[in-house]
Amino acid sequence: MPTRITGLVVAAAAGITGLALIGSPALADTTATPTPSPSAKSHAPRTLAEIQAAGAKATSDREAKLGAAITKVTADKALSSSDRSTILGTLNADLAAMKSSASAIAGDTTRTQAEADLKAVYSKYRVYAVALPQARLASDADRLTGTTLPKLTKEQSTLSGLLSGKDKAKSTAALQSDLSDLSAQLATASHDASGQAPAALAVTPSAYDSNHSALSSVKSSLQSARTAAKKAEADAKAIRQALK
Repeated sequence: MPTRITGLVVAAAAGITGLALIGSPALADTTATPTPSPSAKSHAPRTLAEIQAAGAKATSDREAKLGAAITKVTADKALSSSDRSTILGTLNADLAAMKSSASAIAGDTTRTQAEADLKAVYSKYRVYAVALPQARLASDADRLTGTTLPKLTKEQSTLSGLLSGKDKAKSTAALQSDLSDLSAQLATASHDASGQAPAALAVTPSAYDSNHSALSSVKSSLQSARTAAKKAEADAKAIRQALK
């Protein structure tokens, strides 16, 4: 399989008043990366038939998750066109690989070959550890930078204009403090979200194998950005309510 430029996702796009800015992820993670238990070795497939049965389940499970993710990514309006294209390229390539692997394992005639093909399903493509998580993260980042933060920035500008204009008489030290914090939180969120989509999509299975924390910094930065965006939303709401 060619080296993949891989790519999620989770601030929801919304307005300032009456709509939550941070919502459920577009690509909800409902499957944890499988971690072998200490007793797994004692239950490892031994016969060719057992290995083939394990291969059929491993590939079909991944096919189902990939298919669902492809549907969600295709419909995700928060994603930029380039990021959507990159993610779909990865997901579709992995889906094709799972189908090919399923056929290969089913047709293997020796335990050695079947074991090798089954191992590749887990280690070569990293569907659960890389492809699906990076799609969610990229979606998260694009939603923040493309929808949530621009709307908050527009609201900040509007509120600033009101407090210095027609609603100047209602301006108080507390409201000015909220406005200042709103600006600060927007700066933090913008800084932390910037560049995170390409960073997530740049992680490959081989990069993950070298560093299992390859996506951790992206997750951390996006969490910080979401937290700052929530604080900015709270500031904007407080100012709006005071100006009613």
